[in-house]
Amino acid sequence: MTSNETQINSAMTIRRLDVGDSDRAALARLAGLDSRQELEGPVLGAEVEGRLLAAISIESGELIADPFSRTSELRALLKLRASQLQERRVERRGSRVFGRRSPRPALGGSPAGHLVTLQRGL
Repeated sequence: MTSNETQINSAMTIRRLDVGDSDRAALARLAGLDSRQELEGPVLGAEVEGRLLAAISIESGELIADPFSRTSELRALLKLRASQLQERRVERRGSRVFGRRSPRPALGGSPAGHLVTLQRGL
């Protein structure tokens, strides 16, 4: 078995980090390795075999990662998941404020929000 196979088969977890002591200590260690400040607000972390290797702030999108590990895939996954959570948060906020669903997309070339009737072929 090659080292690439070992990396692929490693147990990887992406989860929201708690503000508890163990997660804060792991975030502080990771920020120190990356020579960055600790992340603020809600944070997602990527762990491989129980070790935190990368983390992203859901609000700001700021990302920190272990510079001594291969983390490009982990960073990409964290960015994707954070953007999904950010979109969901905006959708929820919008529906609560306006009390309705977000508008449906219009057909190309038609004004947004207008009802378009299509003629059926004979």
